[in-house]
Amino acid sequence: MSSNAPNTKTERRQPFVALALSGGGARAMAFHLGCLRALHDRKILAKVRVISTVSGGSVLGAYYAYGPSDFETFDKNVVSVLESGIQGAIAREVLFTTQLPKILGTLLVTGTLSLASWCIRALLSLMRRLIGLPTLGIERGLAAVARSLPIWASLTSAFERALARRLFGGKTMSEVARPDLEVIINACDLRTGTAFRFGTRRSGGWRYGDIAGPTPTVAKAVAASAAFPILLPPLIETFKFRKGGREYRDTVALTDGGVFENLGVSVLEPGRSQDITVAYPTTHIISLNAGAGQMESERTHFWWIGRVARSFSAVHRKVQDATYQRLHQFVEGGELEAFGMVYLGQQDNRLPWCPPDLVRREEVSNYPTDFAPISHDNLELLTKRGEQLTQIIVDRYLSDLGD
Repeated sequence: MSSNAPNTKTERRQPFVALALSGGGARAMAFHLGCLRALHDRKILAKVRVISTVSGGSVLGAYYAYGPSDFETFDKNVVSVLESGIQGAIAREVLFTTQLPKILGTLLVTGTLSLASWCIRALLSLMRRLIGLPTLGIERGLAAVARSLPIWASLTSAFERALARRLFGGKTMSEVARPDLEVIINACDLRTGTAFRFGTRRSGGWRYGDIAGPTPTVAKAVAASAAFPILLPPLIETFKFRKGGREYRDTVALTDGGVFENLGVSVLEPGRSQDITVAYPTTHIISLNAGAGQMESERTHFWWIGRVARSFSAVHRKVQDATYQRLHQFVEGGELEAFGMVYLGQQDNRLPWCPPDLVRREEVSNYPTDFAPISHDNLELLTKRGEQLTQIIVDRYLSDLGD
């Protein structure tokens, strides 16, 4: 759940508080909103120096960092977004802007040519293997042509436009509204299978280097971070990178940061190399986790969407367990003073204490992770559980940060 311990390595350091917001679509946004309310009430949120976000957590975390500086206005606006949903905003961008003809053009031209290229390459590969025909060079050439085909628009680019219109405007990653707060928005590059991070100081990935300019917009970073691959295609972007003293252009395929690590914690851990990302002198990590908890289901998950989603969940849980084990070890070794995990799917009987009106885990754990509108009653349940669990964890594990 959480950990703290006396140590000698960090006792003289000033607190450097890092906050991580997990993925989980609108469920994560609502739960994390409740957590932020509690952290705000306890005067801890203002002490956060760096915030790292993933997927649904990126929508909320980025709006906290780049939106209204007044918390009450931020809270009110997020409630409005959650109750109206983001799906409708995406649909309006698709149907009533230039996105629709661009999407159709991409499907018709690029989709058709990509399929034709794949079929020809498959046939040539078969001939090469069966009769030794020297077709490898042609296959590689066709693959290169397929990679260069244009992507004019997609559902994910419509998502980006909806985020810009509703929440972020044209703000770039360097334009944080809150003083002394740094932001990391986590995505995953499907070409290399590595983390790709947008930050207030640095953006890029270790395989590519840092983005040399122009500075990415917040809407683009959030759309990439929240592009759940089962439903949304990757965001295809060409950036100018700087690596090893040289600048060059390359194209990335960015998808949901949860594919790489759904908690957003790893980039905040002590001992990070400056060659890979910005390293922080972290003393406290607060992890807000909107996961559902122990996997329970009466379904067999035979069909495609169900089995893929279930497989994602199983992988996320294994990564999560390993991450929290590392954090415990950091505390025991004195590299961290404390960390607290506020976990939506926490087993209620394992909490240090329970308020009499606790929103039970089973009332919210199976809430969908899409961006559909949330009813007032469900929003109240999700945010209240976030507030309650945060108060419990702060009292038990992070009391030295409180008011």
